[in-house]
Amino acid sequence: MKLNELIKNIESRVGQKKLYDLSRIRAMLNLLDNPQKNMNYIHVAGTNGKGSTSNFLYNMLYAAGYKVGLTISPHIIRYNERIVVNESEISDYDFVRIGETILNHEKQIEENFGFLTYFEFITVIAFMYFKEQNCDYCVLEVGMGGLSDSTNVIDAKDKLLSIITPVSMDHMNYLGKTLEEIALQKAGIIKKDSIVITSNKDERVLKIIKEKALEENCKYYDLKDIKIFDININDKKSSYSIKFLNSEIDDLRINLAGYYQIYNSAVAVSGMVALREKRSVDISDTQIKKGLLRAKWTGRMEMLKDNPRILVDGAHNVDGIDNLVKNLSLYTYDKLYVITSVLKDKEHEKILEKLSKYAHEIVLLDLDNYRKTEIEILKKEAQKYCQNIKVSEDISSAIKDLEKVATSSDLILITGSLYLVSESIKTIKATYK
Repeated sequence: MKLNELIKNIESRVGQKKLYDLSRIRAMLNLLDNPQKNMNYIHVAGTNGKGSTSNFLYNMLYAAGYKVGLTISPHIIRYNERIVVNESEISDYDFVRIGETILNHEKQIEENFGFLTYFEFITVIAFMYFKEQNCDYCVLEVGMGGLSDSTNVIDAKDKLLSIITPVSMDHMNYLGKTLEEIALQKAGIIKKDSIVITSNKDERVLKIIKEKALEENCKYYDLKDIKIFDININDKKSSYSIKFLNSEIDDLRINLAGYYQIYNSAVAVSGMVALREKRSVDISDTQIKKGLLRAKWTGRMEMLKDNPRILVDGAHNVDGIDNLVKNLSLYTYDKLYVITSVLKDKEHEKILEKLSKYAHEIVLLDLDNYRKTEIEILKKEAQKYCQNIKVSEDISSAIKDLEKVATSSDLILITGSLYLVSESIKTIKATYK
C-alpha cells in the first residue's frame, strides 16, 4: 500500500457518525497486544493551548536527554507531523507499515464495533510507534474532550501528569452545552495517584477539575500555586521567571509570540518541576530553559512574510479569538486586513463580530471542508459588523488581491480555522520559495 492510499482510507472515515466512546479503540488495541500499556504518559487536555503546552513538555524532556514521543492534532502540512519521536516525524514507511497492520486486524472488530474513526486510527498508529521506539516518555495531546477521547485508553499506573489548559465553549455537539459539562469531559483524563495542573481561571471549571483530582487522590495545582513574574513580551518572543513548589527559575525564554504562551509554557514548566520533585523525571533548570527555547509551533501567531506582513494564527473559537486580538496589540500597523472562514460547529457570528472590531476589511473564503459554514451565511453575519466585506474563491486569490492594496505598514491576518491556516502556509510557501 502507498501512503496516499492509506491516507485516502483514513480520510474516508471523516464525518462518520459513531458512538463517542472507547470501545472500538480498546478492542483494536487488545488485538494488537495493547501497545499503549507500560509506558510513561503526560496527558494534555483543554480547549485552547493544549498543542503549545504539549510541545513545550516534549521539548523539555528531549532537552533532558530522554527519548520522547509526541502526538498532536491536527497536522498543518502533512500527516507525519502528528507523530514525532525525538525531533523526527514518523516516516512514510512506518506510517504505512503500521497502518496496514491495523487494517489487517480491523475486520475482526467490525461486526461488534464497526471500523475505527479517523482519530482513533491515527491514535493507534501513535501508540504502536511509541512502543516500537521504546520511548522513555510520551506526551499525548487530547483530540477532543478527554473522558471519551481516543488518547484516554492509558492505564492509571502509566499516567504521570495531567495538564488541563483553559476550557471554553467548543465542540458542544459532542461535549455538552454548558461550560460545566465540557469541563467534566476535560477532567475525564485525570487518573488515580497522578499530578494534575491546570491553567484555568474560571472558578466553575476549577471546581470541577479540583474535585476530580481529589477524588482520584491526585496532587492538584492551579495558577494560584504558580508565581509568574518579570514578564517581558514582544511580537517575536517572551521571557519571564517562575516560582513553583521548591523551585525558582529565572529568565525563562520562549520563541513563541503571544501573551497566552507565557501561561502555556508556565504550566508545562510547573509540570516538569512537579515530576522532578516526585523523582519521576531527572531534569535540570538549564535543561528546562533549553527545552523552552527550542520549542516551535507552526501556525500560531506566525509571521509568514513581510511587505506586506502576513500573520497566521489557528484561533478557531471565541476564546481563541479573544487571545488573538489581545496579541494584536504587540504589532504596529495602519490597516488590518483579515482573511477568514469559520467551521459550522463554531460560534461563527461571535467570531466575526470580534474580528470586525479591528479589521479594515474582511475577506471571506468558501472552505473545501465538509464542516464549513456556507459562505452566504458568513457574509450575512459579517455585514452586520463590518462595512468592507469581500468574498474570494480561494486563499491564493485572497492573498494576491490584498497584496495589491496592503502596504508595508499594514497587516494581513489569516485566522478562524486551522484548516485555513494549513492551506495558507502551503500556498505562501509554494508562492515565495
